[in-house]
Amino acid sequence: MNKRIAIGVLSAVVLFGAAVAGIAAWRHFRHRPSELHTSAVADATKKVGQVLKRFDYDHLYQSGDYAHSAAQHSDVEVLAVTGQTHWQTGVTLIVKVAGHGVQHGADGSVIAQRDEDICFKLQLGPKSDTVEADIKCQPGDPLPIAKDPSLDGVDDQLSAALQGVEPNEAAVRRAIASLKLDPAIRQDVAVHDGTVGVALRAAQYDCLLARVTTAGAALWRPSHTQLAPGELSCSAQTALSGEFGTNPH
Repeated sequence: MNKRIAIGVLSAVVLFGAAVAGIAAWRHFRHRPSELHTSAVADATKKVGQVLKRFDYDHLYQSGDYAHSAAQHSDVEVLAVTGQTHWQTGVTLIVKVAGHGVQHGADGSVIAQRDEDICFKLQLGPKSDTVEADIKCQPGDPLPIAKDPSLDGVDDQLSAALQGVEPNEAAVRRAIASLKLDPAIRQDVAVHDGTVGVALRAAQYDCLLARVTTAGAALWRPSHTQLAPGELSCSAQTALSGEFGTNPH
């Protein structure tokens, strides 16, 4: 009888242990990130990498410039920004990025996919830059940061519009107006000694200059280096100056 009781107790212990192990395994599986989520985080992280790369390329250091630049990237929204400058207070950005998640079957085929919002904390300075991925997204709307217009494709349009146009300010302005450009693109026209200078600017590094003389029209895009703060201005006066068409120093 005692032997039967011992066997019964042992069986109960084994079953209880198996149940506990099963619950632990279930909890682990439940909290383990899915392949969809993991791949969405990886995709969003690549996009954040492009945001950071642009920060470095444009030599940004002010909080407003960081926020504006980040918001120009597709699939990126800025939820919050704190701090003033990189080297003094440091700047913290909270961004929400649309990451594309994919789940594969045993044979490698795609069995499910979806876009998922992934949030990141970007700490920029004052001593080092760090990225914290897949943080909890805070509630609320993103900051209202407008997208910059673009001058993509405008070079050929402006060149065609200025063909045969006399170096006359009114005529040049009419030619530009015929393009029906985005109103957000800044237009600047000036005249000096029978030459008309034109500047179209969509963003800090998106600038198109033109010079119209009796010999025709010439167009030029200053380089990224030349458009850096403290260098050339995207203005009609630059189009009229000796800097027009020069190589970066």
